[in-house]
Amino acid sequence: MATLRQKITPALCLGLLCLVYVLLFLIPSDKHLWLTKHLANNTVFQVSSTELENLLVTCRNLPILNTTASRTNEQADPRPLPLKDPLPLPSKSGCFPYLSELYVQPVPEHDCDKPFVTVNESGRLGNQMFQYASLYLLRHLFGVRVSALKGMHENLNKIFKNIVVPVTNTSCFLGNTKSHSFMQLYDKLYRAAARVWTNSTSNIITEPLLDDIYYVSDYPEPRDLFLEHRKLIHTLFKFRDEVMKNAVQNINNALRSFNATYHQRDFPIVTVHVRRTDYERHLKIIHNLTQLGKLYYTNAFEFYKKRLKRPLFLVVSDDPKWCRENLQAKDVLVIASKVPAEDMAAMSLGDHHITSYGTFSYMGALLGNGNITQPAHHQPSLQLGEVRGLPSLPPRSKERQTGVLAEMIRCWQ
Repeated sequence: MATLRQKITPALCLGLLCLVYVLLFLIPSDKHLWLTKHLANNTVFQVSSTELENLLVTCRNLPILNTTASRTNEQADPRPLPLKDPLPLPSKSGCFPYLSELYVQPVPEHDCDKPFVTVNESGRLGNQMFQYASLYLLRHLFGVRVSALKGMHENLNKIFKNIVVPVTNTSCFLGNTKSHSFMQLYDKLYRAAARVWTNSTSNIITEPLLDDIYYVSDYPEPRDLFLEHRKLIHTLFKFRDEVMKNAVQNINNALRSFNATYHQRDFPIVTVHVRRTDYERHLKIIHNLTQLGKLYYTNAFEFYKKRLKRPLFLVVSDDPKWCRENLQAKDVLVIASKVPAEDMAAMSLGDHHITSYGTFSYMGALLGNGNITQPAHHQPSLQLGEVRGLPSLPPRSKERQTGVLAEMIRCWQ
């Protein structure tokens, strides 16, 4: 009897394992889908970070080092393949390529003999946030020392509680600077990193890449780079408690008619930024563009209504009177605020975002979660329906003609 049991037990175990294997093989999996059944039923946009990265690389078609191709040859030659052709400047390629598999060891901030990079501090909140974040990304990607001018540092420190980049003109950040645009300097560092990596057997660079002290003289706007480092950007700008408290209160005041609050609601919030009063002349002279009209926003509202269940649109603007006259509806509310920092904080609290022109609008949306919709013709060099370095959904002809960006910018949360 004992012998019989000893024979039956392994057979039963083997049979059970086979049954589990068959079930796993036969049951269909939703992992290969962009939207799982649960998420599709709840109209929430989700894409895995791996799928997104592959899509971004495909859409951007970046001319970077060929380190992912021919993996079978890695054992024979562990070094990345050399650059075959000179890479185009970011100004020509329309994006900021970066070597995602490469780690550059940061130069210690207290190593005062090493060169550093600082940046123009002109402009208002949106500009200065772009400038600060651009500096930080140079250190993050290329390991260079960076510093912020005192005025910009003080302005940002009033709104955010974690401004950590050291201030220029302290004893450790002195010297005559060379003036460069951000694109020029980024290209210079990118090529230096590529050259060192090509001649190395490791994906870690320990030697400094910067050869002199540089001053970024323009207004950096590496939007695609920011998007791909959205989590990092979130860590750079933490609103001070008072600013965030007031922003939530402004939203709650707007939601009273819905008998809801920001934290207690059963509908998604899409925040909308409308910039008008100070921008018309700037748009015409600098970008040869005109103000966004009612049609852009109403079509953008429809874009989300088709994809979300009962969305509520909360509008922040420097011209609330125009917004109430042209946009306000039962599902479109205007937040009454006269403090730009609170408007940006409210913008960041949305589940999804609709932006207008400008760095303020984009940064407010970038600090939030969810998807970002912006004017297709944000840059004059782009055709309608295109956005630099971002995956796109084919826009309908009507949406293309009216300038609505039919593109969902996926954030990884």
